[in-house]
Order: sequence, then structure tokens, then C-alpha cells
Amino acid sequence: MNKNEAQELAGLLKALGEFNRLSLVYKLCQCKVPQNAMCLCECCSVDASGVSRHLKVLSQEGIVSSARKGREIQYSLNRAEVLKRLYKLIEIIEAEPLSET
Repeated sequence: MNKNEAQELAGLLKALGEFNRLSLVYKLCQCKVPQNAMCLCECCSVDASGVSRHLKVLSQEGIVSSARKGREIQYSLNRAEVLKRLYKLIEIIEAEPLSET
């Protein structure tokens, strides 16, 4: 793994490593249609402005995408991107030889 790949993976894991952000991702996994920040407030103990800040972090990492619909911003999970990046980690883990201690 090169430095850029490691930094990308670290960003993903850091974004997912915060409880409320992971709760938002879990909630979006269950949604069939994009959701606004107010609808997502139910999944974690954070107000709408906190949810918006968490969604911004997730968006910056490419975990969620957003689209404006009227005055609302709708969020959806970038499933394919998240899976691709997590599978990359799995491949790295599987490729490393097991050390015998």
C-alpha cells in the first residue's frame, strides 16, 4: 500500500470511526431513497446542525453524496465507493502473510 492509499483509507476509517457518523451511515444503509438532515436526526443523539456537520465530513470523504432538492439537501450513501474502499482493505489484510508467534 502506498502513502496515498494509506491516507485515503485512514480518512475513510476516521470518518466511520465516530459513533454518530457511523450511525448516520447505518441509517442511510436502510433507506431506499435519499434523506434530508432532519430525517436523519432520529438515528443519533445530535441536533440538526450536528447532523449536518457529520454529513459534511462523510461527504468530504466520499461516503455520502448530496443533491439539492428545492430548499433541502438530500443525502444518500455512496455504496459502491464505500464497498470498493473497504474491499481494498480486506484485500490488503488477506494478502499479508500470517506471522507465527
